[in-house]
Amino acid sequence: MKKSIFIVLAILFIIAIVICLYIYNVKKIENVAIKHNKQYEEYCNKKILGTELISLINKAIDYNEKNSVEKQENTIYYINNNTNSIQITVKFLDNDKIIKMENIAEKQTENFIKFFATATFKCNDIKYHKQTKNVQSMYFEQINN
Repeated sequence: MKKSIFIVLAILFIIAIVICLYIYNVKKIENVAIKHNKQYEEYCNKKILGTELISLINKAIDYNEKNSVEKQENTIYYINNNTNSIQITVKFLDNDKIIKMENIAEKQTENFIKFFATATFKCNDIKYHKQTKNVQSMYFEQINN
């Protein structure tokens, strides 16, 4: 009798520990996502200069490379991996095309700074990965030259 009570209590104790570890891990992942997202959310609905935008693009590219985000075959474009990839797109006043961050980085950041350093941009949209709640994409529009 005592032995069976001891076994039941031991099983309940193990189940309680597993549940606590699971909750701790979920909270830890949420806190990491919140900390990571703050770096990008500060730009949402805020006017920034082209120099800040190119810094943000470089940060996103470095983040994708650090996390081994795959690229489309034979291209420069990162693939959305639904966990930790970041994509930045920019719409310029000159045309109605939406340009991806990889195109801007490929065309030399020096040229971007030369032509758009003092231009003003605004982040109008930010999306999150459903699974991890990390920033997935940001959409900027040029407001003025």
